[in-house]
Amino acid sequence: MKTCFNTITAGRDKPLEEIIRQSAQVGFDGLEIDQNHIADCLKRMPISELRSRLEEAGLQAVSIMAFNLAPFDDPAPGIAKIKEGVEYAHHLGAPLLLVFCAADIPKGMSSGEAVERAAGRAAAYAEITNPLEIGLEPIGRTTLMGGPAAALNIAARSRKPNVGIVMDTFHFYRSQVPDEEVRAIPREKLLLVHINDAEDLPVEQLRDAHRLHVGQGVLPLLVTLETLNAIGYHGFLSIEIFREEYWRKPVEQVVREAKSSLDSVLRKAGIILNSAR
Repeated sequence: MKTCFNTITAGRDKPLEEIIRQSAQVGFDGLEIDQNHIADCLKRMPISELRSRLEEAGLQAVSIMAFNLAPFDDPAPGIAKIKEGVEYAHHLGAPLLLVFCAADIPKGMSSGEAVERAAGRAAAYAEITNPLEIGLEPIGRTTLMGGPAAALNIAARSRKPNVGIVMDTFHFYRSQVPDEEVRAIPREKLLLVHINDAEDLPVEQLRDAHRLHVGQGVLPLLVTLETLNAIGYHGFLSIEIFREEYWRKPVEQVVREAKSSLDSVLRKAGIILNSAR
C-alpha cells in the first residue's frame, strides 16, 4: 500500500504549494487534491508549474476531488464541474475523479428508480472522464448509496468499465458496514481508500467534524487494514479529515501528525508499504 495526503485535511484556505512541500518532506507518496485548492493555486501560477512542483516533490496526483453525483438535481452544474476536473486531472496526471453521493431516495420514488437515475448520472460522468476513472464514494447513513454494496450496484448498472468505488473508513463505520461486505468488494473495483478515525460517539451523531487522525479514535482500523490486505488492495491510503481544530494549525504540523499517525497504525498492522517514490 502507498500513503497519500488529502489536501482538505490541511484546511480549505491553505495554499496548495505549501501542502505539496510539506507532504513531500514527511514522505507521503501521493496527494489527493481538492479542486478548490487547484483553482486557488492557479491564481498564482500556471497549471504546468503546479505539475512541475508535484513532480519535483516526488508526489503522484492520486485523485481530483470531490464531485457530487447529485442524481436528482439538474445535471448541468455537475457536468460542468466534471469537465473542469478532467482538465485538471489530465494536466496533473491524476487517474481518478472522486464522486460522492450524499443523496437520500426522494419520498415517493422507488429504490429501483433512484438507483437507475444514479447509474445514469454515473454513466454520463464516465463518458466525459473516459479513460480516467470515476470513484463512487458512499456517504454514511444515506439511503441511496450508504455503503459498498449500493455503490457497486450503481457502478454495475452504469455499464461503464471506468466506474469503481471508494472506501472511506469513517463513512463505512457510520453505516456499520460489516467486514464481510468489505471482503466482497472486487479488488479491481476498489479504486481508493480514505483512512481516518473518529471520536467515540453514537454513529447517528457522528459528523465529518468528528474525524480524527488515525489511531486516535474508535474505528477498527487494524481489522480494516487486515481486510484490505486480504483482498489484495495495494493502492493508496488517503488521509481525509474535515476538522477545524486541525485547520487552525500550521500546514507543517497537520501533515507531520497525519503521516506519523498513519505510520504508527501501519506498523501495528504489519503492513508493508509499496512506496511510489
